Amino acid sequence: MKKYIKHVLLLTLFLNLGFSQSKVAIQDKEIQLNDNEAVIEVLGMVCSMCAFGIGEGFAKTDFIDKSKFNDGVMVDIDAQYVQLALNKSSNVNPENIVKVIEEAGYDVNALFILQDKKLTKFSFDKLGILQPMAFNQASDQKYSLVN
Repeated sequence: MKKYIKHVLLLTLFLNLGFSQSKVAIQDKEIQLNDNEAVIEVLGMVCSMCAFGIGEGFAKTDFIDKSKFNDGVMVDIDAQYVQLALNKSSNVNPENIVKVIEEAGYDVNALFILQDKKLTKFSFDKLGILQPMAFNQASDQKYSLVN
């Protein structure tokens, strides 16, 4: 029995090393992110036409992996977030993601990017400049990294 448990634990560890995943909470909803994905909290998104406009904006970019979700974009209107599948070969500029959302007529409250097994949160500073921000579950109640 001990040998069986040891094998199961080793298999679980091996599988976890091969896949990078993180969970982010936005507005009390837990979102699973895999490597090469991003999630954006979008303010003002209230209808399916909002989702369509945002999807169309990202369809014109070269950093979206269109083989995942619905052409690389998944929109949750109720929780007001957009999840993106990112091309592995592209090093995504977070400002380009924000630009697509703003051109669709909406505001970005927060952006999380999981790429190369590293999760980064981006927020606007007091001057309105998009910056990578340090965060943890204890200090940031609205957004939290859940392992």
